[in-house]
Amino acid sequence: MTEDVATGALPSPLSHFVSQLDEVRAGGVPDMEAIGRLLAQLAADDEFFAPLIAGMPPESMGVHWLVKPERGPRLVLVHRPEGVMAYTHSHGCWVGIAAVRGAETHQRWNVLSHDSGRAELSLADERVLHRGDVATLVPPRDVHNHGHVIGTGPAPYSLILLGDNMFVFERQEYDPDEGTCWTLAPGDPGKDNRPSPLHPR
Repeated sequence: MTEDVATGALPSPLSHFVSQLDEVRAGGVPDMEAIGRLLAQLAADDEFFAPLIAGMPPESMGVHWLVKPERGPRLVLVHRPEGVMAYTHSHGCWVGIAAVRGAETHQRWNVLSHDSGRAELSLADERVLHRGDVATLVPPRDVHNHGHVIGTGPAPYSLILLGDNMFVFERQEYDPDEGTCWTLAPGDPGKDNRPSPLHPR
């Protein structure tokens, strides 16, 4: 785990990635297409990620922070075991997700209405990400969930790149099936992961 370290102290693949990320963010407005390409390139580095993945138990949730400054872009390697998805949520900042191994199902949602603990959502996009694939989101269209759906392939190990420390923001979490929503106060990581249904296709 690396936290609050200078770029030069990072392992070479991460140092190179952070330097490139700084270049594409130099204009102030994130170029999400360029950021997605950089993230997919990093995710393809088998030599770097193989030992990290080997240290993450396949049967349980795993989170390994790679770059974690107090503010600004943060990068984390996440493993969700077979059949486990995150709750639908927002981040309050831009985000990119790229598969390192396995099959990461990513769903983006439109929030049609939101009032007093109730929310109506519609599925805007669903993709199964494999190595080389990336999904990017920018608020306010950043309501999404991701993880593993049984029948899509092996459980995923994925990179999640956050544009900032999402825990400084008030965020929303949703259950599209129940039509409910709740507010996450700053610092609240949200509910635990939930089992996913079998893939319908």
